[in-house]
Amino acid sequence: MKDTRVAKRYSHALFNVALGRGTIDIVSSEIFQLKSFSDKDKRFIGFLAAPQVPTEQKVDMVRTLFTTRLSPSLLSFLLLLIEKGRVGYLGEIAREFEKLVEDYKGLIKARVTTAIHIEEEYKERLREKLMSVTNKKVEILHRIDKNIMGGIIVQLNYNIIDKSVKSQLESLKHDLMSLKVY
Repeated sequence: MKDTRVAKRYSHALFNVALGRGTIDIVSSEIFQLKSFSDKDKRFIGFLAAPQVPTEQKVDMVRTLFTTRLSPSLLSFLLLLIEKGRVGYLGEIAREFEKLVEDYKGLIKARVTTAIHIEEEYKERLREKLMSVTNKKVEILHRIDKNIMGGIIVQLNYNIIDKSVKSQLESLKHDLMSLKVY
């Protein structure tokens, strides 16, 4: 795990620049795309982080690839990461930046896991309930995991509400195993 202090420092700097220039949405979209690209092709970050490759060669390649694809703010930021030897933190910086944008917009992402598909009506009721609890706009990210057997798991930042059948069965098993029978 990389030092999150570095990622937070750089993400705050990028956020403040984007906020000052009124380009929060553009930079947010672009850094997400850049992170997705680097996640798919690990060689990209490997090349940019390689100490044996001269910084000038890395900068030239990034300018060639991204001058027309990235906003000037993000391009300058990426070049700064290369020059400072911090490009390996790009994924963490993108995640921290996303948190700052969500906080700025009063938005929270709820990661909802169920064993089956849930109807939009149910998602909307869940969204309204979570909005009343958090006092923030809620975006639901739904995924299906048959391993939970049934029920629902909701993750809001670092809070997890686990009402899955699997978790309840495990809890029951634990309780039964801890009973002393004479």
